[in-house]
Amino acid sequence: MEMMKLSEFVEFIQGINPSRAEKQFGNQEINYYGQASFDEDYRNHNEATQEEKKNDVFDSEVSLNRGNVVISNSLQRATLVSEKHVGKVLSLNFTKVKFKNEAIDRRYFLYLFNSHKEVQRQKERELQGTGPILRLTKQSLEQLVIPIVPLTEQKRIGLIYIESLKLQTKLSEYAQLLEQFTGTMLENTLEG
Repeated sequence: MEMMKLSEFVEFIQGINPSRAEKQFGNQEINYYGQASFDEDYRNHNEATQEEKKNDVFDSEVSLNRGNVVISNSLQRATLVSEKHVGKVLSLNFTKVKFKNEAIDRRYFLYLFNSHKEVQRQKERELQGTGPILRLTKQSLEQLVIPIVPLTEQKRIGLIYIESLKLQTKLSEYAQLLEQFTGTMLENTLEG
């Protein structure tokens, strides 16, 4: 298995500062991709395909399309953008991952960035900042070294990763429903 720098496969595009965007784009209303959007995409994994769907609503590299990979700078996690968030603009708290070619699968990238132990260790070493919120810089992201396997293997690993996340989400929802059901049954037993 070959190890290569992430910068050989992707570019990182930082989100925009909302106050600068107001100056740059004037009175145009900007719909930002925020933490709630990221959480929804990360939790639901609803992308129908991993192909990008182009959108020309906002002429900028920070405008999102379905299938784009977005990194939350504060959480150091990545997700695929769903149909629901097409056209939103990245705020300063997020980084868009632009793939240079087809040499790395998007879902495989998600697995590496979110779960691969060696990449996690590298990210921990590179965290910068003060206080409770530490961030990865663009330069740190570019220097991450990742394992490269054949594309067919990447697709298989990426699909397994996404399916396991979907299963974890369903299990979590089931646990919450079971807890609510149990609480209701016990309360009803006490009442009468």
